[in-house]
Amino acid sequence: MDRFIRGPARVAAAVLLLACAPAFAINEMFAKDAPISRMTAEDFEIAGAVLRDALDKGSDGQSFEWKNAATSAQGTITLVSSFERKGMKCRGASFVITARGQTSTTGWNLCRTADGWKVAEGR
Repeated sequence: MDRFIRGPARVAAAVLLLACAPAFAINEMFAKDAPISRMTAEDFEIAGAVLRDALDKGSDGQSFEWKNAATSAQGTITLVSSFERKGMKCRGASFVITARGQTSTTGWNLCRTADGWKVAEGR
């Protein structure tokens, strides 16, 4: 897939992955009981800071952990691969998120654009 993904599922993932702003309302059909729907704005801020650092400075195979002591939400970001697409630096990463007793695992490819890291596609 060569285009950047759009739609409610991708918006929810981008909110988590990029954590550029406080939590947005997550589409109830997509994430009704998923851990991402249980995360607070502070959880997103903490996870986003770790994610940006991992994508910018991490090595393939390296894992980065984040945790919000106030909510017990936590996660792990593992960098899987580095590649180039249309002149952009891209990274494949897997994510484990635990929030309010629920855990999920997902994977995404992200590419560095002029506006920062953007979700390119699910893995």
